[in-house]
Amino acid sequence: MAFYFCIVNAPGRPVHDIHGLQCEDDAAAKAAVDDLAWQWPGFETVELYQDERLVSVIGNSGLGLAMEPLAMTAPEMDMVAA
Repeated sequence: MAFYFCIVNAPGRPVHDIHGLQCEDDAAAKAAVDDLAWQWPGFETVELYQDERLVSVIGNSGLGLAMEPLAMTAPEMDMVAA
């Protein structure tokens, strides 16, 4: 198990909440954050980290932001470059 945390940003309230997660891998952590994000009505973005490594950022589609990741991680950038 690895320790992950997410930072919930709300409009006008950056770092509105911080939530810790114990997950097997990045995929499990992303799934957990997708579920957790809807506990914060009106959230703007949720940033997922493992230690200092950015794993993913999701946005609230209700605010016109994409639910798909807003930031590319290093492995994803490698796949685009190939």
